[in-house]
Amino acid sequence: MDKLIRAVVFDFEGTLVDFQWRLVPAEAELRRAFAEQGYPVEGNYAQMWNTAADRAAAQGRLEALRRALFPIYDRWDADALTRWSLRSGASALLQRLADRQVGSAMVSNVGRAALDAALGRFGIQRMLWPVLGRDDVMHLKPDPEGVSAVLATMKVPAQEALFVGDSLADVRAARAVGMRVAIIHGGESQGPAFAAAPPDWMVSQLDEIADLTA
Repeated sequence: MDKLIRAVVFDFEGTLVDFQWRLVPAEAELRRAFAEQGYPVEGNYAQMWNTAADRAAAQGRLEALRRALFPIYDRWDADALTRWSLRSGASALLQRLADRQVGSAMVSNVGRAALDAALGRFGIQRMLWPVLGRDDVMHLKPDPEGVSAVLATMKVPAQEALFVGDSLADVRAARAVGMRVAIIHGGESQGPAFAAAPPDWMVSQLDEIADLTA
């Protein structure tokens, strides 16, 4: 490491817990719902939201779009919540970072209700601050809005922070603010997806992250 790591910003689903969102049916339902609201958009669940949100904001309809679409996102979050399991080594890693006085935060595309329930269930909420979910931002990752907000709250420069995620969206959000990024195998995006935007590190287990911050 050429610069000290003072903070680690984690993604949630696929990173600290296993990936359980049912992407195919969820995205099909969301696509129909966006079209019904007058926003025929394409892409994945995050890209659809970001495109529609920009259009809705320009029309003064952002809050109406949230009211119409977020219950659908929340329902698929709740479905995933019934199956989420904490990844091996997650609690130990967060405690090890805390012992080293390295801050741990979270930026997730999951909504606040499911995040709060899961973090409480797994007993890790006290080790993560701040935590930003879908309800706290206008744009989802790969947009860097949430990552920038977390770094500003922590008062840590991007060059002194590490993003840990599982998807191409995580790489792009981290890169957009100048952060180094580590990707853990087995999450939302698979290895070939990273060919166009490779992370700094690919890891197999969360305990490998501790070594990157030493």
